[in-house]
Amino acid sequence: METLRAREDFDSARFKAFRRAVRATLTRRSKRLLSLDRVLEAAGVEGKSFGGVQEIPLDRVVGSAAPDAKSADFDPGFLPVNRRLRDRWTRIYTAMVEGDELPPIDVYKLDDTYYVIDGHHRVSVARNLGRDSINARVVEVRTRAPLGAGIDAAALLRAAEYSAFLDCTQLHRTRPEARLECSRLGRYDEIFKHILGHRYFLGLERGREVTVSEAAASWYDNVYTPVVKVIRKHRVLEQLPGWTEADLYVEITRRWLQLSEEGEPAGPEPAVHQLLDDEARGWFRRRRALKLEAE
Repeated sequence: METLRAREDFDSARFKAFRRAVRATLTRRSKRLLSLDRVLEAAGVEGKSFGGVQEIPLDRVVGSAAPDAKSADFDPGFLPVNRRLRDRWTRIYTAMVEGDELPPIDVYKLDDTYYVIDGHHRVSVARNLGRDSINARVVEVRTRAPLGAGIDAAALLRAAEYSAFLDCTQLHRTRPEARLECSRLGRYDEIFKHILGHRYFLGLERGREVTVSEAAASWYDNVYTPVVKVIRKHRVLEQLPGWTEADLYVEITRRWLQLSEEGEPAGPEPAVHQLLDDEARGWFRRRRALKLEAE
């Protein structure tokens, strides 16, 4: 009976994968598991360490570290897409339902997400059975650029930008506590220009040529951090959801310069107040427009 049920569940899961593939084609989304190689190419590898055997949450298993041929057997939700997987999938299903002890899967861990090295079928079956976690041997991978759970093409591009930014500035080494995460593309280029400007004036002050990494560390301590303190003082992140501190730094320094050019009181405090006032006015305008549409 369990074998019959396993085959029925496999066919159901495969049909669900087919429906998702059709929807993914229409919306131009990926129909395959996220590849670890693409992620590491974008974020940059810093090192690896063995994290031991542990229970990991299945909803954090987001991709594959296996060769393309194997990862292509499953869709992004670990649903099986090939009929040839049926026999092995049903054997694992039966073993899990009957309580047999299966070996732990092998995964790479990046931030809070996991990529399967070996154990794709076990992840697929466990998810289908509604399990919350699975036993895994974990290898932790450190990357220059941080990666969240919702990794898509745009997130990979942002990670690649951040990785390139860190390569140039070496902030991940000189200031390991620094987490300059931007939500939009192009902002790291703007921040890098600030660092180069800071480098020029720092060189004049010290009477010698200053390296980019030295200038970046000084910029972080003397420019970025004071602005972030003002951001936190006024709890700007709570009032502007969707922004990051690095996003706000870029916007506040833009407004700081604009106020200075207009002969107005300038600095991070006036720039923050102007930003919050503008956002509040925009919110009221949008609310009024929605109310008029409803009427």
